[in-house]
Amino acid sequence: MEGTFKPEYVRNPRAERWLTVLVLATTALLLASLKVRPLLVLLLAAAGAGVVILLVLQPAAAVCVLAFLAYGHFSAAFLPGVFSALLGAAFLAWLIRVLLNSESTISATRVDLALLLYVSTLLISMVFSRTPEEGGPHLLLMARWLVFYVLMVNIVRSESLVVKVSAFVLLGALASGVVGLWGFSQERLLVRLGSVFRASGLASNPNELAIVMITAIPISAYMMGVVRGRLVRACFFAAIVVLVAATIVTLARTGLMGMLIVFLVIAVRERRSRWVKIGVLLFVLILPILIPPEFWLRLAGGSFFGGDYSSLVRSGAMRAGVRMFAENPITGVGLGTYLGKSTQYGDIIFPLVAHNMFLHVLVENGILGLGAMLFLVGSVLRNIRLAEKTARSGSPLFYLARGYQASYVAYLFSGLFTSIHFNQSFWFLAAASVFLLQAARRQSAVAGTPRAGIERELLQ
Repeated sequence: MEGTFKPEYVRNPRAERWLTVLVLATTALLLASLKVRPLLVLLLAAAGAGVVILLVLQPAAAVCVLAFLAYGHFSAAFLPGVFSALLGAAFLAWLIRVLLNSESTISATRVDLALLLYVSTLLISMVFSRTPEEGGPHLLLMARWLVFYVLMVNIVRSESLVVKVSAFVLLGALASGVVGLWGFSQERLLVRLGSVFRASGLASNPNELAIVMITAIPISAYMMGVVRGRLVRACFFAAIVVLVAATIVTLARTGLMGMLIVFLVIAVRERRSRWVKIGVLLFVLILPILIPPEFWLRLAGGSFFGGDYSSLVRSGAMRAGVRMFAENPITGVGLGTYLGKSTQYGDIIFPLVAHNMFLHVLVENGILGLGAMLFLVGSVLRNIRLAEKTARSGSPLFYLARGYQASYVAYLFSGLFTSIHFNQSFWFLAAASVFLLQAARRQSAVAGTPRAGIERELLQ
């Protein structure tokens, strides 16, 4: 098996860094000049051509930029078509690179199979839906993230690329968090709930912003084990502080509880570390002081399923979902139909999603859809766990695999209280489980010392 892997060929690391800076600068200029109509088409064409050339020559740089834009909510802000155009150009360039290399580099793993089954159940639910056209926007969104997934799992195959992509994901989350904090301080980019104003940032949704923050916190925490030097580690600690602060100002109960889950998982996994014990203790002592009074008022207003206005509305939407599920339990009522039908089946006056991604999938896509989704969730967790066991203890892959486990657990917990199965975290974390294991297998094969007890998988 050792001979089946070839060392990664890096053409020019310095050129890769400069190309990354070039694409980031080009993207920033593009977003800043959207209001200049005459130059928009020219800039789009230039950016698209640049990304195609860049990815053909150096795919790692373009994938890092796409990860930054996706996790920083830039894919949803300003002009969503810009991100889709860049993503399409990157996919085209990857296909060109595959043809030029005259070899297939397409990944094939259990997660791919689970994802294919899940997508198939979504399409089946549309076929049997009375209003299949309502699933169209969701289908387009799913296609975009599928392309993103394909690029990630087929390009990110080494330890160095895993570290780089993780760093750019963290940078994207930080950028989104800083914008959220700035908007909260300037009373902009807010969402009003009664008399309470909540930060929404570029996501335009407090819950979406909070979920990205809590899934990025473990990445930053475990990157401290990857890097060397007190100053660099201090930067990652500062990043955690920013992510925590951005989560707090969303006033999202789901976000705060998800953040507590993150720190609980880290405390249990790293219970032998003195610094982790000190950090968790400080977090527990300081957090109640930092949380705004409005949050405690929301939490004291009632439980998650009854009490304050928000909880009552959510419980009404969930009861509507249960009634919808009884209508078609096998294939569901159809992709994208929950929102429109919620007022017909529930005691609510305006359309609302389930605020529980598992119930949402069960209602829209039936037992088949939920079964496929749970198979996907199990496959992702298994892959990340295998990556941790396969990677060399103390290596960057080992630490990042632990970090992504905490991220995925926090994401799944958040899914109990909001519908986030089309969130970018869903697709990126699935891709992360694949490229982590691929890189760990490569590392083990190159070292010639595969760790005992790990069953072999066909990865490529």
